[in-house]
Amino acid sequence: MGKLDQIDKEIFEMEFEPESKKITDYLNLIRTNLLPIILIFAISLLVTVIYIRNYRTVYRSVSTLKIDKPQSILDKSDNIFMQVAMSERVLSNQIEMMKSYYIRDVVARSLLDSLKNIKEPKNLFLLVRSVSDRDVVPLTQEELRRKLNSIVKIEVKKSVDAVSLSSEGYNAEELLLITNTYSEVYVNYSRELNRQDITNVKKFLEDERQKKMNDLTNSEASLQDFQKRAGYIVLDEQAKLLIENTSRYDAEKNTAEIELRMNENNLNSLKQESANYDPKLAKYIEGQIAEPYIQQLQKQIAELEVKRDIEIANITDQKVKEKIVSTTAAKVESLIKNLDEKVEIMRSGLLAQTPDEKRNLSQKIFEASLYSAALKNKIGILSGFIRKYESEITKLPADNMELAKLQRTMKMNEKLYITLEEKYQEATINERTRFGNATMLEPGFDTVTQIAPNRNLIFLTGTVLGLFLGLSFAFIRNFLDKSIKSPEQLENMGASVLSWIPSFKELLDVHSPETDFVVELKPTSSVSEAFKALRTRIQYSRLEDIPLKTMLVTSTIPVEGKTIVSVNLAGCFAQAGKRTLLLDCDLRKPRVHNIFKMERYPGLSDFLFANVELNEIIRPTKIANLDFITSGTIPPNPSELLGSMQFKNFLEKLKGMYDMLVIDSPPFISVTDSEILFNIIDGTLLVCRANMTPIDAFIKTYKRLHKINPHNLLGCVLNNFSFKSSYGYYYNYYYYYSKPDDKKRNIKNTK
Repeated sequence: MGKLDQIDKEIFEMEFEPESKKITDYLNLIRTNLLPIILIFAISLLVTVIYIRNYRTVYRSVSTLKIDKPQSILDKSDNIFMQVAMSERVLSNQIEMMKSYYIRDVVARSLLDSLKNIKEPKNLFLLVRSVSDRDVVPLTQEELRRKLNSIVKIEVKKSVDAVSLSSEGYNAEELLLITNTYSEVYVNYSRELNRQDITNVKKFLEDERQKKMNDLTNSEASLQDFQKRAGYIVLDEQAKLLIENTSRYDAEKNTAEIELRMNENNLNSLKQESANYDPKLAKYIEGQIAEPYIQQLQKQIAELEVKRDIEIANITDQKVKEKIVSTTAAKVESLIKNLDEKVEIMRSGLLAQTPDEKRNLSQKIFEASLYSAALKNKIGILSGFIRKYESEITKLPADNMELAKLQRTMKMNEKLYITLEEKYQEATINERTRFGNATMLEPGFDTVTQIAPNRNLIFLTGTVLGLFLGLSFAFIRNFLDKSIKSPEQLENMGASVLSWIPSFKELLDVHSPETDFVVELKPTSSVSEAFKALRTRIQYSRLEDIPLKTMLVTSTIPVEGKTIVSVNLAGCFAQAGKRTLLLDCDLRKPRVHNIFKMERYPGLSDFLFANVELNEIIRPTKIANLDFITSGTIPPNPSELLGSMQFKNFLEKLKGMYDMLVIDSPPFISVTDSEILFNIIDGTLLVCRANMTPIDAFIKTYKRLHKINPHNLLGCVLNNFSFKSSYGYYYNYYYYYSKPDDKKRNIKNTK
C-alpha cells in the first residue's frame, strides 16, 4: 500500500490535465450515441426527401445574339485608330440599348399581345399579376416594362462578339416567349436602325462622290493646262516619292474630314433631340470628353498609327512590314485599354444620372462626341505631317514645285474618289442585303434547361448534413458531459481503481425479479463476480499484519449506488466464510432496510440512545454469516451521534463479534458524517457511478480523503459501468467468462 500511496500522492499533487484521445475513444463515443446519430440522420434524410419532392422545377431559357461591330463610313481594315471608338465598348453599348426604355416598352407590348395565344395562361408566373380559378390578370404594360429589368438577364459572352439573354422561372413556355420576344424585338430594332443609317450614309457618299468627281476633273484639267504652257518637265525620283507620300496623307486627311462631317451631322441631330428635355446635356458630355487625359491618349494613338504608315509606305519586304505593324499594334493596344477604362467610367456615370427613357439618346451623344474628338485629333496629326512634306516641296524649282503641287492634288482627288466610289457601291449593296448589327444565333427553343433543383446534390448535401449533425450531437453531448465514463478515465486521473460493477440492466435476466441484492439472487452472474473481484482486491489492498476489520463505503454525491455496493460487498464477505455485519450509518436517507424488506427501527440510533438492546437491532439475512443493522429512528443530530464515544465503543464491541464490518455512510460532499467515520475505521471505499459522477466532484472528494489520511483510502469502484455499448475487448471477455453457461452458448452463437 505504501507504493500506491506514493503514486497517489505524486499524481494528486499535480494539476489535473485532460487525457489525450485515441481513435478507439472516438469509435466508442460513436457506438455509445449510435441511436441518436441514426435518428438524426434519418430525420435529415426525411426532410431532404420532402424538400426535393416539394421543390418546384426551375428552368432557364437562353437566346444568343451575335453583335457586329459598326464600321466607320470610310473605314480601313488596318486602321487601329478607328477601332478606339468601336472596341470592347461596343458590346456594352449594345447591352445598354437592349435595356433601354424604348426596347423594354416594345417588348412588354409584344408579350402582352402574345398572351392571347397561350393555351394555359393559369400556369404563368412572370407575366401575370394574379391567377385564380376564374380569371387571369396580366401585368400592365408599364409594370411589365419595369419588371423586365429583373426577369431578363443580359450578359456578354466571353471570347465572342455575342450577347446572351436569359430568363429563369417555373414555366418553360413562358420563358421561351420572353427571351425570344426580347431577341426578336431587338433584332428588328437593329435592322431598322441599320437600314436608316445605311440610307443616310449612301446619300452622303453620293454627294461627296460627285464633289470629288468634279474636283478630280478640275485637277486633271489644271495639270494638262500647265503641261501645255510649261512644256515637258521631268521630276526626279525623290520628287515623285515626295508627291506620292503627300497625296496619300492628303487623301487620308480628307477621308477623316468626310467622316467628321458625317458624324457631326449625326451629332447635331442628336443634340437637337436632347435639347427638348435637357439643353445642357450635349455641352456637359463634350466637356467630359475634352478632358486632357482623353485627348492625350487619342493623340498618342493617332501619332503611332501615322508613323506606322510612314515607315511601311516604301518598304517592300513583307516580314519587315509585319514586324512594324505588330510592334505598333502592341503599343496602341495598351493605350486603347487605358482609354476604354476611362471612357467606361465616364459612360457609366453619365447613364446613372440620366432618366431611364433617355439613356439610349445620352449614350448615342456620348459615342458620337467621342468619335468626333478622335477624328479631330487624327486630322490634326495628319495635318502636321502634311506640312512637313509641303515644306520639302517648296524647296523644288518653281516649275517643278508647281508641277508637283498639281500632281499631288490630282492624285489626292483620284485616291479619294476611288475610296468614295468603293464605299458608295458597298453602301448600295448593304442597303439591300444587310439586316442589322444583331443576328439571332441561338433562339430559346433549343436552350431551355432545368437548372434547379439539383436533386443529386441536394440529396448528397442532406446525407452529409445528417451525418454531420448526428456526429456533432454526439461530440457536443460528450463535451458537455463532464461525468466519469470508464475505469481508464479514473486511472488516468491517478485514482486507484479497485474494480468496476457492470450495469444491472444489461446483465440480469429480464425474467428475474428486480432486486439490488444481486449476490444473493444471482450468485453466478457477472455482477456478482464483479463484487467478488472487488472483495478480493480489498482483502489484498493491505499488506500489514493487522487485517482489515472495518470498511466505510461512501460516495461523492447521492444516487451513485453506494448502498448497493455496501450490501453486495457485505454479502460477498459472508459468502467467503467471514462473519460479516452490514451497518447502515446513513442516518439521513437510509436504504438498507428497504433492500432487505425490513422496518428501519429499532436500529443504530435507537441503541445509541439506550432505547433497545444490541441483540434487538442485529438482524440475520438469508445468506449465512451475514447480519445487518438498520439506521433506526432518524436523529436530529447525525454528525454528533456518529462522532460520540458511545458510537466508537459500539464499533469496538462489534469488532469483537464479527470478522468484517461494512459501513454504509452518506455522500462525502453532502455532509460531514462520512468524514467523521473516515477517521475511525480501517479503510474506505469511494463509489462513483458511470455517466453520472461529475469529474470535478470526484477529484475534490478523492483529494480530500487522500489529504486527511491516504493510508485509509483503499481506492474507488466504478458502479453501473455499461461496457457492452462502449468499451473494448477486455471488458467483453470479462463479461463472457463471468456469464452462466447458457448465456455463453448464446454469445458463441452470435459470433
